[in-house]
Amino acid sequence: MKERKNDKLPNQDLLNHQPLTVLSLGEYSSELSEVPHSHDAYMLMVVQETKGGDNLIDFRRYALQAGRLFFVRPGQAHQRQARQEQGILVSFSEEFLQTTGTNAHDVLVLFGSLYQHPYLDLPPQLLHTVEQLAHLMELELQKPLPDWAILSRYLYILLRYLLLESVQIIKQLTPPRHSERLFQLSHLVEEYFREHRPITFYADALAITPKHLNSLCRKYLNTTVADMQHERLLLESKRLLYFSSLSVKEIAFELGFEDASYFVRFFKRLTSTTPMQFRVGGSKSTTLAAENPAT
Repeated sequence: MKERKNDKLPNQDLLNHQPLTVLSLGEYSSELSEVPHSHDAYMLMVVQETKGGDNLIDFRRYALQAGRLFFVRPGQAHQRQARQEQGILVSFSEEFLQTTGTNAHDVLVLFGSLYQHPYLDLPPQLLHTVEQLAHLMELELQKPLPDWAILSRYLYILLRYLLLESVQIIKQLTPPRHSERLFQLSHLVEEYFREHRPITFYADALAITPKHLNSLCRKYLNTTVADMQHERLLLESKRLLYFSSLSVKEIAFELGFEDASYFVRFFKRLTSTTPMQFRVGGSKSTTLAAENPAT
């Protein structure tokens, strides 16, 4: 196996030293686009036309379908297997996102992975609205001195439309009185997954009994708190195995496992392969993605 020279995913620069960019999906080209990479910015990918390509986000495959908008947050492993797609890329920095006034919870609703849907299938009218707002941004950016206050409001309006659509979909899946708790749980798992906290920790933080919390997870997310933690640990394991030069023992320590052999058993139980087999598999392991690709 070739020695890895970098401990991070190669980073694709979509911003070109600007707070916000709007690019054509069909015309944008980068040597990193079709290999695993990450971004240092948030990205909205709007697919307008396609001949059947795929988006791989954090080792899971999603079809590039016309009318589908993808949410990709900074640091996620991303790879696009293109099939002559036409569409729009709207990218923006964390700092510029803050200028819109969008609160942290709304960002979590849009860019979080609680419901395992890093995309929205846009109704025709909403797709038209998104295209109009992106066009207005593009026109403003073409000016010699773009008005960033105007662009900030355009981005806020765009995100607001997407948030309203997301909330409607979530309401169909989860009653409002439970969705807030589940979003809080998702945030807590993201913050503490390396610490292997027991379910009682999360239940106490949410002022709910462990039994009730697991019941909500099973009913609305088809999972348990333990499985949510395991999936997050597995994702981080894959990122570190594929994109870092850390040893398996070092990765185990990084992820809060006291014993490397326990980490190996954990990884094999969830993937049916060992960490070293996954690492040696290289890009093949990445492009295979999930066994049951999402559509």
